[in-house]
Amino acid sequence: MTSKSKPKPQAKITQATTQVDTKSPPAVIVFGLDQANKPRAASFTGEQVELATKAATLMKLRVLKVVGPELTELAARLQAGRIYASGHGFVPPIRPQIYERLSELADPKPAPGLPRSWDDIEVGHLVLVTEAPGEGYWEAIVLGRDNDMLNVKWRDYPKLPQLVCHRAAVALLKPTAAEPSAAA
Repeated sequence: MTSKSKPKPQAKITQATTQVDTKSPPAVIVFGLDQANKPRAASFTGEQVELATKAATLMKLRVLKVVGPELTELAARLQAGRIYASGHGFVPPIRPQIYERLSELADPKPAPGLPRSWDDIEVGHLVLVTEAPGEGYWEAIVLGRDNDMLNVKWRDYPKLPQLVCHRAAVALLKPTAAEPSAAA
C-alpha cells in the first residue's frame, strides 16, 4: 500500500470522540409550557447556567438544578439547549410525561407537618409512636389532642385501631425536614 492510499480519518474520529467525552454534563434543566401550552425542556451545561437562567426568565420558563441520579438521567435524555445572542434560548418540545415528571421533581409534595417540640404537636402532625415497650417506633398521624393526650392513627396501617398516648411518649422526627430551605 502506498502512503496515498492509507486512510487518515481515524485521527479525526479520535478527536471527535475526545470532544464528546470531555463535554460537560448537564447542570440545569430549563423547562415549562410555551405560549401554545406545549411542554418544552432542554439541558444546559455548567458554563451556560447564567445565560440559561436569563433566557428562562425571558421565555417564562423554569430552571431546575440537576442534582441526584434521577435528574441526571432525565437531563441526559433531553436535547441540549442553545442560547442566542438576543438572550432567548432554544428549548425543544418534549413528551407530556417527561414534563410532568420534571414538574414533580421541581415541586415535590410537601412533607407532612413535623412538630419542633412536644409542645408544638397539633392535629395532622407526623410523629413516631410505639404500641408497647420494645416493639419499635412507627409513623403515626395525630388525629386529636386533649391537653397532653394524643389520639393517633398508624400512617402505614390505617385499618389498625387508633391509639391514645401521652405526648411525651412519642418521638419526633427532625423538624427541619419540613422546612422549604432544607428541601432545596
